[in-house]
Amino acid sequence: MAALGFHSVYNKRFSVPLRKKRKNEYDADEEARLEKIVFGDPSDVINNLLDDQSMTKVINEPIDIKNEKERESDEDQEPLVLNNEEDANREEKKAVWIDDDDYNYTMDIAQREQKCKLPFKRTEKLYTTYLENRYKLFVGTPKWAEFEKKDEANDFDNDILKHSCHLETSSVKNLPKNIIDIKALKALNKSTHTEGPIITSVDFHPSSTVALVAGTSGILSLFQVDGHTNGKLHSMQFKKYPISKAIFMKNGTEILLGSQYYPYCHTYDLMSGKSYKLPLPHGITNMKHYEVSPDGSLIALCGRLGEIYLLHNSTKELISTLKMNSKCRTLIFSPDNRTLITHGGSEMYVWDLNTRTCINRAIDDGCISCASLAVSPSGQFIATGSAQGVVNLYDSKAVLENQSPTPLKIVMNLVTSVTSLKFNPTSEILSAASVDKHNAFKMLHIPSFTVFSNFPTFQTKIGLPQMINFSPGSGYLSIANRTGSALLYRLRHYGNY
Repeated sequence: MAALGFHSVYNKRFSVPLRKKRKNEYDADEEARLEKIVFGDPSDVINNLLDDQSMTKVINEPIDIKNEKERESDEDQEPLVLNNEEDANREEKKAVWIDDDDYNYTMDIAQREQKCKLPFKRTEKLYTTYLENRYKLFVGTPKWAEFEKKDEANDFDNDILKHSCHLETSSVKNLPKNIIDIKALKALNKSTHTEGPIITSVDFHPSSTVALVAGTSGILSLFQVDGHTNGKLHSMQFKKYPISKAIFMKNGTEILLGSQYYPYCHTYDLMSGKSYKLPLPHGITNMKHYEVSPDGSLIALCGRLGEIYLLHNSTKELISTLKMNSKCRTLIFSPDNRTLITHGGSEMYVWDLNTRTCINRAIDDGCISCASLAVSPSGQFIATGSAQGVVNLYDSKAVLENQSPTPLKIVMNLVTSVTSLKFNPTSEILSAASVDKHNAFKMLHIPSFTVFSNFPTFQTKIGLPQMINFSPGSGYLSIANRTGSALLYRLRHYGNY
Protein backbone atom coordinates (compact mmCIF):
# COMPACT_ATOMS: atom_id res chain seq x y z
CA MET A 1 0.00 0.00 0.00
CA ALA A 2 2.80 2.36 0.79
CA ALA A 3 4.37 1.72 -2.61
CA LEU A 4 1.11 2.37 -4.40
CA GLY A 5 0.60 5.62 -2.48
CA PHE A 6 4.10 6.80 -3.41
CA HIS A 7 3.60 6.06 -7.11
CA SER A 8 0.24 7.82 -7.13
CA VAL A 9 1.74 10.92 -5.57
CA TYR A 10 4.71 10.81 -8.01
CA ASN A 11 2.48 10.46 -11.04
CA LYS A 12 0.25 13.29 -9.83
CA ARG A 13 3.18 15.65 -9.30
CA PHE A 14 5.18 15.01 -12.46
CA SER A 15 2.59 13.90 -15.02
CA VAL A 16 1.17 17.44 -15.26
CA PRO A 17 3.50 20.06 -16.97
CA LEU A 18 5.08 22.45 -14.49
CA ARG A 19 4.01 26.11 -14.63
CA LYS A 20 6.69 28.72 -14.03
CA LYS A 21 5.81 31.68 -11.91
CA ARG A 22 6.13 35.03 -13.63
CA LYS A 23 8.58 37.09 -11.71
CA ASN A 24 7.80 40.39 -13.51
CA GLU A 25 4.11 40.54 -12.72
CA TYR A 26 2.77 44.09 -12.39
CA ASP A 27 2.08 45.16 -8.83
CA ALA A 28 0.41 48.56 -8.47
CA ASP A 29 1.05 48.81 -4.72
CA GLU A 30 4.75 48.07 -5.16
CA GLU A 31 5.04 50.70 -7.91
CA ALA A 32 3.37 53.32 -5.72
CA ARG A 33 5.71 52.52 -2.86
CA LEU A 34 8.83 52.86 -5.05
CA GLU A 35 7.59 56.14 -6.58
CA LYS A 36 7.13 57.57 -3.10
CA ILE A 37 10.68 56.59 -2.15
CA VAL A 38 12.28 58.02 -5.30
CA PHE A 39 10.15 61.10 -6.05
CA GLY A 40 8.74 61.79 -2.61
CA ASP A 41 5.22 62.30 -1.40
CA PRO A 42 3.05 64.91 -3.22
CA SER A 43 2.45 66.62 0.08
CA ASP A 44 6.17 67.47 0.23
CA VAL A 45 5.73 69.93 -2.65
CA ILE A 46 3.36 72.03 -0.58
CA ASN A 47 5.73 71.94 2.37
CA ASN A 48 8.63 73.04 0.16
CA LEU A 49 6.59 75.95 -1.16
CA LEU A 50 5.93 77.07 2.38
CA ASP A 51 9.64 76.87 3.14
CA ASP A 52 10.45 78.99 0.07
CA GLN A 53 8.01 81.66 1.20
CA SER A 54 9.59 81.78 4.62
CA MET A 55 13.01 82.07 3.04
CA THR A 56 11.78 84.90 0.85
CA LYS A 57 10.55 86.77 3.87
CA VAL A 58 13.96 86.50 5.52
CA ILE A 59 15.83 87.56 2.39
CA ASN A 60 13.56 90.54 1.78
CA GLU A 61 14.20 91.97 5.25
CA PRO A 62 16.04 95.33 5.21
CA ILE A 63 19.77 95.23 5.67
CA ASP A 64 20.98 96.26 9.09
CA ILE A 65 23.49 98.99 8.16
CA LYS A 66 24.04 100.27 11.68
CA ASN A 67 24.66 96.77 13.05
CA GLU A 68 21.95 97.26 15.66
CA LYS A 69 21.19 93.55 15.81
CA GLU A 70 23.44 91.32 17.80
CA ARG A 71 25.76 89.14 15.78
CA GLU A 72 26.27 85.49 16.40
CA SER A 73 29.53 84.22 17.80
CA ASP A 74 32.42 83.65 15.43
CA GLU A 75 32.28 79.95 16.08
CA ASP A 76 28.72 79.65 14.77
CA GLN A 77 29.31 81.79 11.68
CA GLU A 78 30.93 80.56 8.51
CA PRO A 79 33.24 82.87 6.56
CA LEU A 80 31.48 84.14 3.44
CA VAL A 81 34.49 85.71 1.73
CA LEU A 82 37.93 84.18 1.50
CA ASN A 83 40.89 86.38 2.39
CA ASN A 84 43.04 85.65 -0.64
CA GLU A 85 43.60 83.27 -3.50
CA GLU A 86 45.64 80.88 -1.36
CA ASP A 87 42.70 80.37 0.99
CA ALA A 88 40.49 79.71 -2.01
CA ASN A 89 42.87 77.06 -3.28
CA ARG A 90 43.06 75.45 0.15
CA GLU A 91 39.27 75.16 0.43
CA GLU A 92 38.43 71.50 0.48
CA LYS A 93 35.90 70.19 -1.97
CA LYS A 94 32.86 68.31 -0.73
CA ALA A 95 32.59 64.58 -1.21
CA VAL A 96 30.26 63.37 -3.95
CA TRP A 97 28.81 60.54 -1.86
CA ILE A 98 28.51 60.33 1.95
CA ASP A 99 27.50 57.33 4.03
CA ASP A 100 25.73 58.42 7.21
CA ASP A 101 26.77 55.25 9.01
CA ASP A 102 30.42 56.30 8.79
CA TYR A 103 29.78 59.14 11.24
CA ASN A 104 28.15 56.77 13.75
CA TYR A 105 30.85 54.11 13.62
CA THR A 106 33.40 55.22 16.23
CA MET A 107 36.72 53.66 17.18
CA ASP A 108 35.28 52.12 20.34
CA ILE A 109 32.45 50.46 18.44
CA ALA A 110 34.83 49.15 15.77
CA GLN A 111 37.17 47.61 18.34
CA ARG A 112 34.29 46.06 20.23
CA GLU A 113 32.72 44.56 17.07
CA GLN A 114 36.07 43.23 15.82
CA LYS A 115 37.03 42.04 19.31
CA CYS A 116 40.45 43.63 19.10
CA LYS A 117 42.34 46.41 20.82
CA LEU A 118 45.01 48.71 19.42
CA PRO A 119 48.40 48.65 21.15
CA PHE A 120 48.25 52.41 21.77
CA LYS A 121 45.56 55.03 21.89
CA ARG A 122 44.60 56.75 18.64
CA THR A 123 43.54 60.37 18.26
CA GLU A 124 40.89 59.58 15.67
CA LYS A 125 37.33 59.41 16.91
CA LEU A 126 35.73 57.91 13.79
CA TYR A 127 36.81 54.57 12.40
CA THR A 128 36.71 55.86 8.80
CA THR A 129 39.20 58.60 9.70
CA TYR A 130 41.51 55.99 11.21
CA LEU A 131 41.37 53.85 8.05
CA GLU A 132 42.00 56.87 5.82
CA ASN A 133 45.07 57.94 7.80
CA ARG A 134 46.49 54.43 7.80
CA TYR A 135 46.03 54.16 4.02
CA LYS A 136 47.79 57.48 3.39
CA LEU A 137 50.62 56.45 5.71
CA PHE A 138 51.44 53.23 3.87
CA VAL A 139 50.23 53.91 0.32
CA GLY A 140 49.91 57.67 0.01
CA THR A 141 47.24 59.73 -1.71
CA PRO A 142 46.37 58.19 -5.09
CA LYS A 143 46.44 60.42 -8.15
CA TRP A 144 42.73 59.96 -8.81
CA ALA A 145 41.96 61.36 -5.35
CA GLU A 146 43.93 64.56 -5.78
CA PHE A 147 41.76 67.64 -6.20
CA GLU A 148 44.36 69.67 -8.09
CA LYS A 149 46.69 68.29 -10.72
CA LYS A 150 50.33 68.99 -10.02
CA ASP A 151 52.28 70.56 -12.86
CA GLU A 152 55.31 68.31 -12.81
CA ALA A 153 57.95 67.71 -15.48
CA ASN A 154 56.81 64.81 -17.61
CA ASP A 155 59.02 61.92 -18.50
CA PHE A 156 59.59 60.99 -22.10
CA ASP A 157 57.36 57.96 -21.53
CA ASN A 158 54.34 60.30 -21.32
CA ASP A 159 54.43 60.96 -25.09
CA ILE A 160 55.28 64.64 -24.86
CA LEU A 161 56.05 64.75 -28.54
CA LYS A 162 52.65 64.19 -30.09
CA HIS A 163 53.70 64.77 -33.68
CA SER A 164 56.74 65.89 -35.58
CA CYS A 165 55.03 69.17 -36.47
CA HIS A 166 53.12 69.75 -33.23
CA LEU A 167 54.82 70.89 -30.04
CA GLU A 168 53.22 71.42 -26.67
CA THR A 169 53.82 74.69 -24.84
CA SER A 170 56.35 74.39 -22.05
CA SER A 171 55.60 75.43 -18.50
CA VAL A 172 57.67 78.17 -16.90
CA LYS A 173 59.37 77.00 -13.71
CA ASN A 174 62.65 77.78 -12.04
CA LEU A 175 65.37 75.19 -12.51
CA PRO A 176 66.56 73.69 -9.19
CA LYS A 177 70.25 73.92 -8.44
CA ASN A 178 72.91 71.38 -7.35
CA ILE A 179 71.17 68.31 -8.84
CA ILE A 180 69.65 68.08 -12.31
CA ASP A 181 67.00 65.53 -13.25
CA ILE A 182 68.54 63.90 -16.32
CA LYS A 183 68.12 60.51 -17.96
CA ALA A 184 70.14 58.81 -20.68
CA LEU A 185 68.16 57.79 -23.76
CA LYS A 186 68.90 55.89 -26.92
CA ALA A 187 71.50 57.66 -29.07
CA LEU A 188 70.15 59.75 -31.92
CA ASN A 189 72.06 57.85 -34.62
CA LYS A 190 71.78 54.42 -33.02
CA SER A 191 69.94 53.07 -36.07
CA THR A 192 72.59 54.26 -38.56
CA HIS A 193 75.93 54.92 -36.88
CA THR A 194 77.46 55.68 -40.30
CA GLU A 195 77.91 59.44 -40.09
CA GLY A 196 81.60 59.03 -39.31
CA PRO A 197 84.04 58.12 -36.55
CA ILE A 198 83.80 61.75 -35.40
CA ILE A 199 80.34 63.33 -35.07
CA THR A 200 80.94 67.01 -35.73
CA SER A 201 77.37 68.35 -35.80
CA VAL A 202 74.06 67.80 -34.05
CA ASP A 203 71.31 70.35 -34.57
CA PHE A 204 67.62 70.34 -33.64
CA HIS A 205 64.91 71.64 -35.93
CA PRO A 206 63.43 74.90 -34.62
CA SER A 207 59.77 73.91 -35.02
CA SER A 208 59.59 70.12 -35.51
CA THR A 209 60.82 67.16 -33.47
CA VAL A 210 63.59 66.44 -35.96
CA ALA A 211 67.37 66.46 -35.50
CA LEU A 212 70.29 66.19 -37.91
CA VAL A 213 73.53 64.34 -37.28
CA ALA A 214 76.62 64.80 -39.48
CA GLY A 215 80.22 63.65 -39.30
CA THR A 216 83.54 63.26 -41.02
CA SER A 217 82.34 60.53 -43.40
CA GLY A 218 80.27 63.09 -45.30
CA ILE A 219 76.91 61.56 -44.37
CA LEU A 220 74.08 63.68 -42.99
CA SER A 221 71.08 61.94 -41.42
CA LEU A 222 67.74 63.22 -40.18
CA PHE A 223 66.04 61.54 -37.21
CA GLN A 224 62.66 61.72 -35.53
CA VAL A 225 63.35 62.69 -31.92
CA ASP A 226 61.10 60.75 -29.54
CA GLY A 227 63.54 59.24 -27.05
CA HIS A 228 62.34 55.68 -27.74
CA THR A 229 63.41 54.67 -31.23
CA ASN A 230 64.67 57.92 -32.80
CA GLY A 231 63.79 56.55 -36.22
CA LYS A 232 65.74 57.65 -39.26
CA LEU A 233 63.86 59.88 -41.66
CA HIS A 234 66.44 60.42 -44.40
CA SER A 235 70.17 60.13 -45.10
CA MET A 236 72.33 61.73 -47.78
CA GLN A 237 76.01 61.40 -48.59
CA PHE A 238 78.33 64.13 -49.87
CA LYS A 239 81.22 62.27 -51.48
CA LYS A 240 84.71 63.29 -50.45
CA TYR A 241 83.34 66.06 -48.29
CA PRO A 242 84.02 65.63 -44.54
CA ILE A 243 81.39 67.74 -42.81
CA SER A 244 82.79 70.11 -40.19
CA LYS A 245 79.50 71.81 -39.33
CA ALA A 246 75.85 71.48 -40.39
CA ILE A 247 72.93 73.58 -39.15
CA PHE A 248 69.29 74.31 -39.97
CA MET A 249 68.58 77.67 -41.65
CA LYS A 250 65.62 79.68 -42.93
CA ASN A 251 63.23 78.52 -40.23
CA GLY A 252 64.23 74.91 -40.76
CA THR A 253 63.62 74.66 -44.51
CA GLU A 254 67.31 74.50 -45.46
CA ILE A 255 70.52 72.92 -44.16
CA LEU A 256 73.95 74.53 -44.54
CA LEU A 257 77.05 72.31 -44.56
CA GLY A 258 80.67 73.40 -44.38
CA SER A 259 84.04 71.62 -44.42
CA GLN A 260 87.52 72.55 -43.26
CA TYR A 261 89.15 70.99 -46.36
CA TYR A 262 87.32 72.56 -49.32
CA PRO A 263 86.57 76.17 -50.44
CA TYR A 264 82.90 75.50 -51.10
CA CYS A 265 79.78 74.67 -49.15
CA HIS A 266 76.63 72.62 -49.67
CA THR A 267 73.01 73.51 -49.03
CA TYR A 268 70.16 71.02 -48.82
CA ASP A 269 66.59 72.14 -49.43
CA LEU A 270 64.22 70.14 -47.26
CA MET A 271 61.18 71.18 -49.27
CA SER A 272 62.43 70.05 -52.68
CA GLY A 273 64.91 67.41 -51.49
CA LYS A 274 67.73 68.83 -53.64
CA SER A 275 71.29 69.75 -52.69
CA TYR A 276 73.35 72.58 -54.16
CA LYS A 277 77.10 73.11 -54.27
CA LEU A 278 78.13 76.76 -53.82
CA PRO A 279 81.72 78.04 -54.10
CA LEU A 280 83.06 80.42 -51.45
CA PRO A 281 84.38 83.88 -52.40
CA HIS A 282 88.00 84.21 -53.54
CA GLY A 283 90.47 84.02 -50.69
CA ILE A 284 88.32 81.90 -48.37
CA THR A 285 89.84 78.43 -48.26
CA ASN A 286 87.53 76.58 -45.86
CA MET A 287 84.34 76.76 -43.87
CA LYS A 288 85.29 75.11 -40.57
CA HIS A 289 84.31 77.81 -38.06
CA TYR A 290 81.24 79.78 -39.04
CA GLU A 291 78.10 81.22 -37.48
CA VAL A 292 74.79 82.40 -38.92
CA SER A 293 73.17 85.57 -37.60
CA PRO A 294 69.90 85.22 -35.64
CA ASP A 295 67.90 86.84 -38.44
CA GLY A 296 69.51 84.52 -41.00
CA SER A 297 70.90 87.26 -43.22
CA LEU A 298 74.66 86.97 -42.56
CA ILE A 299 77.28 84.25 -42.27
CA ALA A 300 80.50 85.01 -40.35
CA LEU A 301 83.63 82.95 -41.14
CA CYS A 302 86.96 82.73 -39.33
CA GLY A 303 89.96 83.43 -41.58
CA ARG A 304 93.48 82.10 -41.35
CA LEU A 305 95.33 85.28 -40.29
CA GLY A 306 92.83 87.12 -38.13
CA GLU A 307 90.28 87.91 -40.85
CA ILE A 308 86.54 87.65 -40.27
CA TYR A 309 84.50 87.32 -43.46
CA LEU A 310 80.87 88.41 -43.62
CA LEU A 311 78.87 86.66 -46.34
CA HIS A 312 75.34 87.14 -47.56
CA ASN A 313 73.36 84.09 -46.57
CA SER A 314 71.34 83.72 -49.77
CA THR A 315 74.03 84.41 -52.40
CA LYS A 316 77.17 83.54 -50.35
CA GLU A 317 78.77 86.74 -51.65
CA LEU A 318 81.40 88.59 -49.61
CA ILE A 319 79.96 91.71 -47.96
CA SER A 320 82.76 92.85 -45.67
CA THR A 321 86.06 91.75 -44.12
CA LEU A 322 87.02 92.48 -40.52
CA LYS A 323 90.57 92.16 -39.14
CA MET A 324 91.88 91.17 -35.72
CA ASN A 325 95.43 91.48 -34.40
CA SER A 326 95.48 87.76 -33.54
CA LYS A 327 94.03 84.71 -35.19
CA CYS A 328 90.28 84.40 -34.87
CA ARG A 329 89.46 81.01 -33.38
CA THR A 330 85.81 81.49 -32.48
CA LEU A 331 82.98 83.98 -32.98
CA ILE A 332 79.33 84.49 -32.09
CA PHE A 333 76.48 86.86 -32.96
CA SER A 334 74.53 88.68 -30.25
CA PRO A 335 70.84 87.69 -29.98
CA ASP A 336 69.71 91.18 -31.01
CA ASN A 337 71.67 90.87 -34.28
CA ARG A 338 73.50 94.16 -33.66
CA THR A 339 77.00 93.03 -32.71
CA LEU A 340 79.50 90.30 -33.51
CA ILE A 341 81.93 89.07 -30.85
CA THR A 342 85.19 87.43 -31.94
CA HIS A 343 87.95 85.85 -29.86
CA GLY A 344 91.21 84.09 -30.41
CA GLY A 345 93.92 85.32 -28.09
CA SER A 346 93.46 87.18 -24.83
CA GLU A 347 91.05 89.85 -26.09
CA MET A 348 87.42 89.85 -27.14
CA TYR A 349 86.57 92.07 -30.11
CA VAL A 350 83.10 93.59 -30.26
CA TRP A 351 82.02 94.63 -33.79
CA ASP A 352 79.08 96.81 -34.76
CA LEU A 353 77.34 95.11 -37.68
CA ASN A 354 75.84 98.34 -38.98
CA THR A 355 79.10 100.30 -39.27
CA ARG A 356 81.42 97.24 -39.56
CA THR A 357 83.75 98.79 -36.95
CA CYS A 358 85.21 97.57 -33.67
CA ILE A 359 83.46 99.33 -30.79
CA ASN A 360 85.31 97.67 -27.90
CA ARG A 361 88.21 95.38 -27.07
CA ALA A 362 87.76 93.59 -23.75
CA ILE A 363 90.52 91.61 -22.04
CA ASP A 364 89.51 88.06 -21.13
CA ASP A 365 90.55 87.61 -17.50
CA GLY A 366 93.46 85.17 -17.17
CA CYS A 367 93.07 83.85 -20.72
CA ILE A 368 96.11 83.29 -22.93
CA SER A 369 94.42 81.51 -25.83
CA CYS A 370 90.66 81.23 -26.29
CA ALA A 371 89.12 77.99 -27.55
CA SER A 372 85.34 78.57 -27.36
CA LEU A 373 82.78 81.33 -26.99
CA ALA A 374 79.03 81.47 -26.23
CA VAL A 375 76.32 84.07 -25.67
CA SER A 376 73.13 83.32 -23.75
CA PRO A 377 69.87 83.51 -25.77
CA SER A 378 68.65 86.17 -23.36
CA GLY A 379 71.68 88.29 -24.21
CA GLN A 380 72.59 88.70 -20.54
CA PHE A 381 75.72 86.55 -20.33
CA ILE A 382 78.86 85.88 -22.36
CA ALA A 383 81.00 82.81 -21.63
CA THR A 384 84.56 82.16 -22.78
CA GLY A 385 86.54 78.93 -22.61
CA SER A 386 90.32 78.98 -22.62
CA ALA A 387 92.87 76.42 -23.72
CA GLN A 388 93.91 76.16 -20.07
CA GLY A 389 90.53 74.73 -18.99
CA VAL A 390 89.04 77.89 -17.44
CA VAL A 391 85.51 79.10 -18.17
CA ASN A 392 84.77 82.79 -17.52
CA LEU A 393 81.19 83.99 -17.29
CA TYR A 394 80.67 87.72 -17.92
CA ASP A 395 77.83 90.19 -17.89
CA SER A 396 77.21 91.21 -21.49
CA LYS A 397 77.09 94.92 -20.68
CA ALA A 398 80.51 94.74 -19.03
CA VAL A 399 82.04 93.13 -22.14
CA LEU A 400 80.41 95.64 -24.49
CA GLU A 401 81.43 98.71 -22.49
CA ASN A 402 84.50 97.95 -20.33
CA GLN A 403 87.99 97.08 -21.48
CA SER A 404 88.77 94.98 -18.37
CA PRO A 405 85.52 93.33 -17.30
CA THR A 406 85.39 91.25 -14.15
CA PRO A 407 83.92 87.74 -14.51
CA LEU A 408 80.75 86.97 -12.62
CA LYS A 409 81.90 83.39 -12.18
CA ILE A 410 85.11 81.48 -12.91
CA VAL A 411 84.63 77.74 -13.44
CA MET A 412 87.72 75.57 -13.16
CA ASN A 413 86.19 72.09 -13.14
CA LEU A 414 87.85 71.17 -16.45
CA VAL A 415 91.61 70.66 -16.65
CA THR A 416 92.00 70.54 -20.45
CA SER A 417 91.09 72.94 -23.25
CA VAL A 418 87.43 73.99 -23.21
CA THR A 419 86.53 73.23 -26.82
CA SER A 420 82.73 73.54 -26.54
CA LEU A 421 80.42 75.98 -24.76
CA LYS A 422 76.64 76.11 -25.09
CA PHE A 423 73.77 77.84 -23.27
CA ASN A 424 70.37 76.20 -23.18
CA PRO A 425 67.48 78.18 -24.76
CA THR A 426 66.19 79.37 -21.36
CA SER A 427 69.66 80.69 -20.35
CA GLU A 428 69.57 78.62 -17.15
CA ILE A 429 72.31 76.13 -18.03
CA LEU A 430 75.81 76.65 -19.38
CA SER A 431 77.41 73.43 -20.60
CA ALA A 432 81.15 73.10 -21.15
CA ALA A 433 83.12 70.22 -22.65
CA SER A 434 86.66 69.31 -23.61
CA VAL A 435 87.47 66.93 -26.45
CA ASP A 436 90.89 66.18 -24.96
CA LYS A 437 89.66 64.04 -22.04
CA HIS A 438 87.03 61.35 -21.54
CA ASN A 439 83.83 62.48 -19.80
CA ALA A 440 85.14 66.07 -19.64
CA PHE A 441 81.70 67.63 -19.43
CA LYS A 442 80.13 69.98 -16.89
CA MET A 443 76.90 71.97 -16.56
CA LEU A 444 76.62 75.24 -14.65
CA HIS A 445 73.39 76.40 -13.03
CA ILE A 446 73.30 80.05 -14.09
CA PRO A 447 71.03 81.65 -11.45
CA SER A 448 73.14 80.30 -8.58
CA PHE A 449 76.48 79.90 -10.45
CA THR A 450 76.89 76.36 -9.13
CA VAL A 451 77.94 73.24 -11.05
CA PHE A 452 75.53 70.31 -11.10
CA SER A 453 77.15 67.56 -9.04
CA ASN A 454 75.21 64.52 -10.26
CA PHE A 455 76.22 64.59 -13.93
CA PRO A 456 78.32 63.06 -15.26
CA THR A 457 78.77 60.20 -12.79
CA PHE A 458 81.41 57.50 -12.69
CA GLN A 459 79.10 55.20 -14.66
CA THR A 460 78.41 57.81 -17.37
CA LYS A 461 80.19 57.04 -20.63
CA ILE A 462 80.36 60.14 -22.79
CA GLY A 463 83.72 59.46 -24.39
CA LEU A 464 85.50 62.43 -25.94
CA PRO A 465 82.79 65.10 -26.28
CA GLN A 466 83.14 66.78 -29.66
CA MET A 467 80.16 69.16 -29.50
CA ILE A 468 76.97 69.79 -27.50
CA ASN A 469 73.53 71.15 -28.31
CA PHE A 470 70.08 71.61 -26.75
CA SER A 471 66.65 71.20 -28.29
CA PRO A 472 64.54 74.37 -28.71
CA GLY A 473 62.58 73.70 -25.53
CA SER A 474 65.59 72.38 -23.54
CA GLY A 475 63.87 69.03 -23.18
CA TYR A 476 66.75 67.17 -24.83
CA LEU A 477 70.53 67.43 -24.64
CA SER A 478 72.79 65.87 -27.24
CA ILE A 479 76.51 65.26 -26.82
CA ALA A 480 78.42 64.13 -29.91
CA ASN A 481 81.68 62.26 -29.37
CA ARG A 482 84.57 60.80 -31.31
CA THR A 483 83.28 57.25 -31.31
CA GLY A 484 80.57 57.88 -33.90
CA SER A 485 77.65 58.44 -31.49
CA ALA A 486 75.33 61.37 -30.92
CA LEU A 487 74.31 60.71 -27.32
CA LEU A 488 70.86 61.87 -26.22
CA TYR A 489 69.72 62.83 -22.72
CA ARG A 490 66.35 63.87 -21.39
CA LEU A 491 66.17 66.91 -19.09
CA ARG A 492 63.00 66.12 -17.16
CA HIS A 493 62.61 69.60 -15.71
CA TYR A 494 61.61 70.84 -19.15
CA GLY A 495 58.36 69.39 -20.43
CA ASN A 496 58.65 70.38 -24.08
CA TYR A 497 60.84 69.38 -27.02
